[in-house]
Amino acid sequence: MLGNYLTSALREAGIDCLCLPRHFKCRGDIAQCAAVWTLVGRYKICPGECSGVPVAEIDGVVFLRRGGGRTCGWELGRRCENQVEVQFKPPARPIIVVDLSLWEEHTRGEKHELVEQILATLGAVRRFLWDGNLWITNAPGEFIELLNLHARGLVYKMGVFDKMPQLENPVVLDPEGPCLFTEEVARGYSEFIIGGIVDKERTAKSATARLAELIGVSKRCRIELRGSRVGVPDRINKIAEIVLRTWAGEPLEKAILATQAKRDRVYRLMWEIQKRAGRSQGGYLTLSRKALEEANWLGAPWEEVELALRKLRVKILD
Repeated sequence: MLGNYLTSALREAGIDCLCLPRHFKCRGDIAQCAAVWTLVGRYKICPGECSGVPVAEIDGVVFLRRGGGRTCGWELGRRCENQVEVQFKPPARPIIVVDLSLWEEHTRGEKHELVEQILATLGAVRRFLWDGNLWITNAPGEFIELLNLHARGLVYKMGVFDKMPQLENPVVLDPEGPCLFTEEVARGYSEFIIGGIVDKERTAKSATARLAELIGVSKRCRIELRGSRVGVPDRINKIAEIVLRTWAGEPLEKAILATQAKRDRVYRLMWEIQKRAGRSQGGYLTLSRKALEEANWLGAPWEEVELALRKLRVKILD
């Protein structure tokens, strides 16, 4: 998404190619990565002769990896005397908000896990927008300490606030919420609040509802997959990715399936199989091959199907 803003600004500045550093790291869209690193200040766009092998051409701009080949008059560098000012303004909304109002209810181990999930959420946001579209709210000093411990030297510009800033049009993502999260909700709201909650070492009953009440947001929506929460990822970064994929135009179901981990798929498969299974006189579950195919509408690989069958001790009937 953000890469389109960068390539448009580059073309307006008369730049039709850009050399990338040899060790430029990017797991997704090249233009998106370049846009993020430019905005956070890690790299600058500099004039200078360079040559490289084309790795992508996006909206009329060729990105080259240094190492010989095509020549180019601009490069992405950490330092340069005559930086090219390329003006592109990322969208201010949507905002993914991770609220830490319940931070003190967590154990030490859960706090470390929470920080790890927030770092993963930053990565998810960067695949679509940039750091400015991620807010960490009601963040205590201990959070910053653990953040520096887990990601020493991390360059970031996400918003970290000790209170909740003014919100325009918020909705809380709550697995027990009374409303259903839909494509319309994804594209109709400005701030998507995810509770900074990890309950691996204790039971956090109705925690998100309590958090929503603390921050004064009444709209709470749950994410479902074909009428059930079974198989819907519950990690903070996964929820953020589902929201952003749907906001960007992807159907909600496709967004959920794309973010599922193996564990999510296996649990959903087991749920689907149990709905269709019968019982033999011996008491074990039985399932026809046709019913098994229907149960795997989510497209799980065969090894995960086998794992679900083993866990349930299902006998397949020919």
